[in-house]
Amino acid sequence: MSIHIVYVVIGALGTGLWNVFISSASRQMHPLLGALITELTAFTAGALIFLPVLSGGFPKVTFRAVVLCMLAGLSVLLADYFILKAYKLGLQISIGGPIIIGGSIIVVTLMGLFLGEKMTVLKAASILMIVCGASILGSR
Repeated sequence: MSIHIVYVVIGALGTGLWNVFISSASRQMHPLLGALITELTAFTAGALIFLPVLSGGFPKVTFRAVVLCMLAGLSVLLADYFILKAYKLGLQISIGGPIIIGGSIIVVTLMGLFLGEKMTVLKAASILMIVCGASILGSR
């Protein structure tokens, strides 16, 4: 198995666990506070992991990369806040989780097309199945 796939599987595991933890916490606090705690925890853990890298000097980074990371951070805040709100209002994790993950797949696939990747029959069929599944789950 390629190391790239291993990294993605670990990331998927993290996303799944995030969904479970955020759903459980949502009914116990204001969504914005929950989002801020999530972001601060990620920042703190990331800073601690990054510290040893600094022993070799600060890595080179482009302005564009910094802006893209800032946009990613804003996207995570947006996701945390609104997903916490949905779960706080009683959305079941068995419905919200698949819609979140399916929606993420659609966004990434469409952005890939926007960035020049080719549409394949497999991608088109996957998007159609995700939309159908999310519609079925959301209609309860």
